Amino acid sequence: MTMPSKKPQLTIRIEEDEYLYLQEWAQEEFMTPPQLAKILLKKAIASKKKEKEGNKRETA
Repeated sequence: MTMPSKKPQLTIRIEEDEYLYLQEWAQEEFMTPPQLAKILLKKAIASKKKEKEGNKRETA
């Protein structure tokens, strides 16, 4: 028996055309739209963190 995840959850609402595009993209990658959205969000967060680290070095 698996225990429910205690990780925070995020609910977003997007336009239908954006969802359809995400759905097609996810199918190409053999994923579900939520799986692809999670990967895209993780990449965006990593990129922002890297950008902020670069800015800290420049001002130090």
